[in-house]
Amino acid sequence: MSHPRLELIHEKAKGGAQLAPPLLFVHGAFTAAWCWQMHFLPWFAECGYDCWALSLEGHGGSSGHDYLSGISIDDYVRNLSAAIRQIGQTPIVIGHSMGGFVLQQYLTLHTLPGAVLLASVPPHGLAGSSLRLMTQAPSQFLALNLYQNGMHQPDWTELRDMLFSPAASEEVIALMARQAQQESQRAIMDMALVNPLFIRPLPRLPALVLGAADDRLISPSDVVATATRLDSSAEILPQMGHMMMLDERWEQVASRVVDWLGQHWPAPAGETG
Repeated sequence: MSHPRLELIHEKAKGGAQLAPPLLFVHGAFTAAWCWQMHFLPWFAECGYDCWALSLEGHGGSSGHDYLSGISIDDYVRNLSAAIRQIGQTPIVIGHSMGGFVLQQYLTLHTLPGAVLLASVPPHGLAGSSLRLMTQAPSQFLALNLYQNGMHQPDWTELRDMLFSPAASEEVIALMARQAQQESQRAIMDMALVNPLFIRPLPRLPALVLGAADDRLISPSDVVATATRLDSSAEILPQMGHMMMLDERWEQVASRVVDWLGQHWPAPAGETG
């Protein structure tokens, strides 16, 4: 079986020596590495961190678009392993939404220097999130499912309501509308049909788990479940939608991550981030 070609975007650390291991950003469903390029990659590189962003198989500039519907979460875990080998130094992995779920599955087999999970799909998967969206926002649930099946293109109002806070700029809504793509149907099923008996414990490691107060997809209880699995505490950031790296207050997220990085990998004397 041939290995997929994976898009791996690199933003070099600015200034002197690296402040920590490299940072590898893993996107969520319907997006790709592009979601980190507007704000997070240049911002973290300017702070002194070597940054990489992966497009999972079938996403962005990676191969696999022609067989996207059959790609599994296990395939995405293999993509993450391949990206880490390509970087050549074990990174701190930052996973968003589905990327956070992939990161959790990776950690059942491997360890990392540290992990950051942003609005992550929880260990028990998407069943609760789907039921909550279906009952609390049925029009959004319908629009999302029609989009996944190629029958609907969400308008700006739908995108803002589902993925962003009310303060999100027209620029990021336009970016999402232009760049979003369908997700693997198999990967969605893998996250929807999680057997609780197969949720394996994870190794102890430094972990930061953040959620968004205005998130319509991942609830605070989902964030707490993820944090509990990682023996960490959940932090819910106010006035923030699901797309935490693009929303209006994205710098609040980035600053919290940098604070956490500084706690675990303090800058040498004389270095500033």
